[in-house]
Amino acid sequence: MKRLWRYLEGRKLWAAVLMLVGTGNAAAQTGGWLLVRNAIDKGISARNEHHLTVVVLIYLGVAACGWLLQAVLIRGLAGLGQRMVLGLRRDLFDHLTGLSLRYFSQQKAGWIIARLTSDVDSVSDVLSQGMPTLVANVILLPAAVAAMLIADWHLGLVVVAIVPPALVLTRWFQRVSHVALVESRERIGAVTAQIAESVSGMAVVQAFNRERAFQAEFDALNTANLEQHVKVQKIFSIFFPSIEFMGMIATGAVLYTGNHLYAHHTITIGTVITALYLLQLVFQPLQELSDVYGQLQSGAAAMVKIAGILDEEPDIRDRRHAEELPRVAGKIDIDHVVFSYGAEPVLHGIDILIPPGGCLALVGESGGGKSTLARLVGRFYDPDTGEVRVDDVDLREVALRSYRRQLGVVLQDPFLFSGTIASNIRFAKPDATDDEVVRAAGAVGVDKIAARLSGGLEHAVREGGSGLSSGERQLISIARALLADPRILILDEATSNIDRPTEVLIERALDRLLHGRTSIIIAHRLSTVRRADQILVVEHGRIVQSGTYDELLAAPGVFRRLAHDLETAA
Repeated sequence: MKRLWRYLEGRKLWAAVLMLVGTGNAAAQTGGWLLVRNAIDKGISARNEHHLTVVVLIYLGVAACGWLLQAVLIRGLAGLGQRMVLGLRRDLFDHLTGLSLRYFSQQKAGWIIARLTSDVDSVSDVLSQGMPTLVANVILLPAAVAAMLIADWHLGLVVVAIVPPALVLTRWFQRVSHVALVESRERIGAVTAQIAESVSGMAVVQAFNRERAFQAEFDALNTANLEQHVKVQKIFSIFFPSIEFMGMIATGAVLYTGNHLYAHHTITIGTVITALYLLQLVFQPLQELSDVYGQLQSGAAAMVKIAGILDEEPDIRDRRHAEELPRVAGKIDIDHVVFSYGAEPVLHGIDILIPPGGCLALVGESGGGKSTLARLVGRFYDPDTGEVRVDDVDLREVALRSYRRQLGVVLQDPFLFSGTIASNIRFAKPDATDDEVVRAAGAVGVDKIAARLSGGLEHAVREGGSGLSSGERQLISIARALLADPRILILDEATSNIDRPTEVLIERALDRLLHGRTSIIIAHRLSTVRRADQILVVEHGRIVQSGTYDELLAAPGVFRRLAHDLETAA
């Protein structure tokens, strides 16, 4: 609740009003039974029909008020709860989008999805369904005990004697069930993560005939999840019946004590009857709280998992006085940069200078640090030591969004979102007009692809771009980058795994895209590398050769050895 309290900002007065409504509802329920006692003793027993009629009418009025207050309480608390969930879900997603790529590379996608779906849903259930029950019964419990003491203090003390053991039992349940339910959320997250991974890699699973192995892994996780749920239900099976049994003991004690007091003319029959119904109002909250307590504990366990994400500090964030970066010329200066993902450095003192509008190609064996360099330029990571400067400004000193607006990235395996071809192109510039989208599509040849598909640019694209070839997806991603009109462009293996006819289209599209922009190309194809003003050969995090294509090919060294592989790939 400490976490969620901030989402009541601006609504705390309404929350206080609802607490008063809950108090009025509890007073109406307990006061109604005190009116019943009066009706029995001074109306029915005294044979005073007029008095009985007046009290019954008052009772009906109080009951109507109680009904109205309860309706307002339930609706009001449920509305507050849903607004809190809305704020929580929004902040959780916003925080996730601000975390660095390092976090997503270390955390399973299914685990994250479980936090955003099942865990938030669990909190939602508590706030929209559990909170009205919780608030109403927390107020009703002391009100019912007070009414018992008002009706007859002897019978009230009998009930008060039963309440402490019930509270002790409740505390035990809270402690034990919390641990069990946190573990249950962990196991649900493991099952979700395994399902997400299996669905994402289903083509590979089937291609290598690994269905049975994945089924066995899923069965093991599912069984562990079942065992934990059984453990949780064992705890519930002890707690819930125990609370009901204590209610039965209290009923018997009130009947026995009431009989003794009635026999000695200390109390009236109306008081005994009223005490029995008030006793139900004492244990009704305990029983209903018991029913909702499992939901509360499950929500608390889910909130622990959600808090784990919210407490995760982003590696990349704006400094306190970060300034907006104006439109850049595109000069890039990588100055003595050292970077590591773990203990061992991946880059060792890299120095690179790219003039505005220059084109730099990075080549080398996989794992040499080429993509890491590109990610540092995109400020997806910050260097451990050294600086990455654009137009002589350290990227750590500028507002990240103002820089990213001037950055374009084309990846080896571009991701397309579910929607249309046009909406995927517009993704880079949401406010782009239809004419701008059409021009960007036509400039790189996407219009020719769209002409072969139903609906043209409005052709429906499935998530990930399934149904389109890798070349078609790549052309759409190039059109997307062109529409953004970036000043700095990063091409990470943009022409890998592309057939020769499609490569010709992509090469033409790249010529259009690269014109007038500072660009960094990571490539294995000669046709792509040749267009660079300068080529750097990167090995084990160090630059071992630099020069133009012809200069490097003429000189003995690593590039000449790689040239054969580049020609083969071409």
